[in-house]
This record gives sequence, structure tokens and C-alpha cells, in this order.
Amino acid sequence: MDILFFFAACLGLAETVDLFMGKDFLMFMGSKIDERDYDLQKVFRVEKWLFAADTLGCFILSRGSWIGLWGQMAVILILLLTVIMHTWVFNDERFMSASGIKKKQQKKEARRVWREQKKKG
Repeated sequence: MDILFFFAACLGLAETVDLFMGKDFLMFMGSKIDERDYDLQKVFRVEKWLFAADTLGCFILSRGSWIGLWGQMAVILILLLTVIMHTWVFNDERFMSASGIKKKQQKKEARRVWREQKKKG
């Protein structure tokens, strides 16, 4: 497990350094998230600190014997909070561009129509 946290920390460190340089190599690699739908300056401003916290937490967990069981639990709680914050950033309209907000509203409308059809049918 220690080596897994170490590798996750190294990956997080690479992303953190890139974000501090105004670049990205990890967040927009999938096909579900389009970087044109987000205001990258705002996203990077928040995400660089979240990735820094993730990196530090994973490095600490890779050497878990230093902090004991309760210290590890505290770090895991902090990591879970950062995951929630990552999700919040990518779902909040304040971090989206106009095209992203439009796509989000279209998805909401499609869900509403689908629910109405399901109730009728």
C-alpha cells in the first residue's frame, strides 16, 4: 500500500507542478470533460492547491508509520475532502465557460423531459 500512495503522490506532484506553471496533463485526459467548457484560469487557481494537498497527503500516507493510525485517519479524511472539492470545482458554474454552462443546462433539461416521460408512460 505504501508504494501505491508513493506513486499517487508522484503523479500528484507532476500535476501540481504543471498547474503552477499554468499547464495541465491529468485533469482533461478523459473524453467526458472538455477543457473548452471551463475557465481554465479559475480552475487552475483552485486545483493547484487541491493537488498540492493530495500530493502531500499521499506522501505522508506512503510513510504512514511516522504518524500512527489516528494520523493516517486524519490524512485520509483530508484526502476525501479534497476529492469532494475536486468534484465541486468541475460541477460549479462559476468555473465554467459559457459553452459549459449551456451544456449543463441542456443536460438538466434533458433529464427533466426524461422524468416527465417516465411518469406519463
